[in-house]
Amino acid sequence: MQIDRPIAIAVTLFIILSLTFFLVVPEYNTFKNLQAEFGEKKAEYLAEYDYYAAIDKIYFDLQSRQDDLKKIDDALPQDLALGKLIYFLQETARKNGLITKDLFLSQSSTSNTSAKVSNSVKDIVFSMDLLGDYPSLNNFITSLEKSSRIFETTGISFDSMSGPPYSFTLQIKTYSY
Repeated sequence: MQIDRPIAIAVTLFIILSLTFFLVVPEYNTFKNLQAEFGEKKAEYLAEYDYYAAIDKIYFDLQSRQDDLKKIDDALPQDLALGKLIYFLQETARKNGLITKDLFLSQSSTSNTSAKVSNSVKDIVFSMDLLGDYPSLNNFITSLEKSSRIFETTGISFDSMSGPPYSFTLQIKTYSY
């Protein structure tokens, strides 16, 4: 039995095309899908890598600025620590030649009225009654301005009727978290 050569070639080509269509094309499509998934995973990985690299850079930047952060923590402390604050005000007044007659907390409130923000800045207002002369008062206010903590003198009143030493009343505002 002899098979015709053109028919044999046609059947062989048909078998090759059928095998290619049923075996190779599905594997090629699977390969293309896997290649696309790999590209997506690689993009996700690179995005996360860039994100963590940025966090790492910020962390080391913050570590190199510890002195600056300590100054900020001193200027705006997280704890109220009224005892330390009152002691500082009394000692600063004494060192500048003033006598503290009375010192009391006149107001403590939150600057940010949003209840959701737990780290809002709190205003703390002190009222101080002092005895001394004007240069001593000026030195006291200058000392408060030069201190690491933020102080704001919101009001000054004095009794000019009494002779030296004069009686001063200061309203001093400071802040805390």
